[in-house]
Amino acid sequence: MTLVHNLLRHRYALLLPCAALAGTTFFFSPRHAQAAHSLITQFQGCPADGQTGPVAAPTVLPTPFALAAPLPAGLTLYASQDLAAVGPVGWHCLQLYGSSGTFLMLRPEAFPQSDRAALEAQTNGPGIQLSSTFGTTSGRFDVARTVARAFPNYQAYVQSVIQEGIEPASHFPSGPYPDDQITREGDRDVAFTTPPHTTGFGTESRLIANNSPIQGLLHLTTAHDLMALQVRLPPSQSHLTQTIIEQTRKLNADFGR
Repeated sequence: MTLVHNLLRHRYALLLPCAALAGTTFFFSPRHAQAAHSLITQFQGCPADGQTGPVAAPTVLPTPFALAAPLPAGLTLYASQDLAAVGPVGWHCLQLYGSSGTFLMLRPEAFPQSDRAALEAQTNGPGIQLSSTFGTTSGRFDVARTVARAFPNYQAYVQSVIQEGIEPASHFPSGPYPDDQITREGDRDVAFTTPPHTTGFGTESRLIANNSPIQGLLHLTTAHDLMALQVRLPPSQSHLTQTIIEQTRKLNADFGR
């Protein structure tokens, strides 16, 4: 078993029970997922790179990822072993992983094969990032920074991280970014839009601010892990943004934990 699977094994122990118990239109029981799985006949496998080295792209769609209906024209499914996202046809994908968590990046340009610094470079163009950051490992500092801004009912978690004394309280400013447009969907879910040329939840990613907005979702799990999705499409494809957000949310059961 690779480290990327070791790092995420606690998720798979919970994945199918959570999907079965969610009871919403966003998630599917194992029985429904098995039936829906056959609807996805094509997908793009995403390689991974990280703490223990490269991991080959899956050649068969990993079992947890399924949708209840075919995707609209112009969109396809991108999947690593651990995360899956919907994006425009013809893009490229890569998962990066480590002790702090894992994220899946989609973009129109190909990723380099060997230069790790280039693999981790930011982009000022179109892109989609789906990330899962662990709240009990080295990822807790990034999780706490987002919780301080996005989830007012969970400030006790932020204080517990500050009280470790590793990072000062000034690294965890409270309250939403002033320019972001946010919609709360319960106390652990936030939908947001970061406007062009501003800093916000959208730029808490590899996406650098430019002339286009970044839209997405934040979800704090009951284990204090953070699921985040940031989407920025070319203007000619911006009408697909909400479909990408909704379908990617359906694919990843951690959005319901």
